[in-house]
Amino acid sequence: MAKNKTPEQQDGPDPARYAVSDLDKAKAAKWFERAFEFGNRDKKYDSAIEYYVQGINFWPDAVEQGLKPLHACALAFRQSGGKKPGLKDTMKRSMTAKDPKEALINSLWLFGHEHDNLSYVEGVLKNADRLHAEECLMWAAGVYRKLLDDEKKPSTKRYMLLKETLEGAADRAVARGEISAAIAALEVGVQALSALAHRQSVKDRELENALRDLTTKLTIVRGRYQEADSFRESIRDESVAKELHDRERLVQAESRVDELIASAQRAYDADPDDVGKLNILIDLLCRRERFDEECKAIGILVNHFKRTGKYHAKQKADEIRMKQLRRDVRAARDKGDAEALRESQVNQIKFEMAVYKDRMEQYPTDLRIKFEYAQRLFQAGRYDEAIPLLQAARSDPKSRASCSLYLGRCFYKKGFFPQAVSTLSAALAEREIQDDDTAKEIAYYLGRAQESGGQVTDARKTYGRLLELDYNYRDVRQRLESLPRQ
Repeated sequence: MAKNKTPEQQDGPDPARYAVSDLDKAKAAKWFERAFEFGNRDKKYDSAIEYYVQGINFWPDAVEQGLKPLHACALAFRQSGGKKPGLKDTMKRSMTAKDPKEALINSLWLFGHEHDNLSYVEGVLKNADRLHAEECLMWAAGVYRKLLDDEKKPSTKRYMLLKETLEGAADRAVARGEISAAIAALEVGVQALSALAHRQSVKDRELENALRDLTTKLTIVRGRYQEADSFRESIRDESVAKELHDRERLVQAESRVDELIASAQRAYDADPDDVGKLNILIDLLCRRERFDEECKAIGILVNHFKRTGKYHAKQKADEIRMKQLRRDVRAARDKGDAEALRESQVNQIKFEMAVYKDRMEQYPTDLRIKFEYAQRLFQAGRYDEAIPLLQAARSDPKSRASCSLYLGRCFYKKGFFPQAVSTLSAALAEREIQDDDTAKEIAYYLGRAQESGGQVTDARKTYGRLLELDYNYRDVRQRLESLPRQ
């Protein structure tokens, strides 16, 4: 294989992505094909992991073809009783090797044999960053974030490492002119720090500052200020920096919020065609979740839509109204008022169905919108209308599992138990992660369909596997115990 020049071997800083030739991608595909056979056909997960890692060596950014299947294999390897890496393995496969690709491949091998080891995932993240394998980095960031969120005691140090890595990736993306990639990286970083902040019982000033700066940076990149020489230069003006800071703070004095709203209103009135100024005003009006201010925001957006015909304004107005209706449902539930709860839920579903039907007509090829509309139809009990939309929306890989879950549930509600079993079985088999919430929900309704369809033995097996993953999941234990003995 030809040696690709890594960013660390370049003369001076270089934001370029790690480049892979078509020939290397073809070589990687052969390794992935054999790995798939080992893992899915032969159940030789150890061999499959080796082959996936070898393929990734040729093509480090092969997320769908190599990295995700490797993760699935790692889970299967663990569930089959596979042995974790020992001291000799970690010494042989250094995650701090001088060559970043070698270090990345070593990290992936260790990850493949112990997928929930934070140090191994961290090794993948760091070395993908060193290599500028940006797609691999973003995939690793998602895996790393999930493991961090699952820790009983959150590690601020590791969250900050994730933030710094993503910020570096965003800076490189801006330098390459890939603004959408920069925004995606910064959004993941902001979400991670926000999640950490919500988990902490004691205020952390360093974390607050980091979250503020990263959020402001995201705002600036979204505003296409990427041509500034640096982040600090782009907010050099002290008054602008203060206003950006205040806009992003979660808690502020009431008078300061009023001032910000008034300032934003004046700016918008002076230039009502500026979408950025519109968005700032709307965000501030919705900040305190006051009904009157939200209704004012809705009115401004609706008028903007009528005047300009820009559909995004109507979408934002609908989002605010849906948020209000969700609050009504929560309030009724908290009060324990059954009648008010039923009424608020009906109002919510009716409005959301109308919103997503309208969006589907506006964007007829958007599969995600089809799925959202189908979800509401399911909640309204309109299964015959939901089924064809779910079948169409399954073509979107991002929502395929959720579409299959709702499709199986539609069949179940209709009493079509064989179709429900077939749909849910296929959906579960396709899941690369078998122990997340979606997989458990698919398995639960698969068991329900098997039970209702008279497949008692299969239902017993499905419920039994769920108990092994989560002993207190819903009413699985009671259902398993109530199945007739055979």
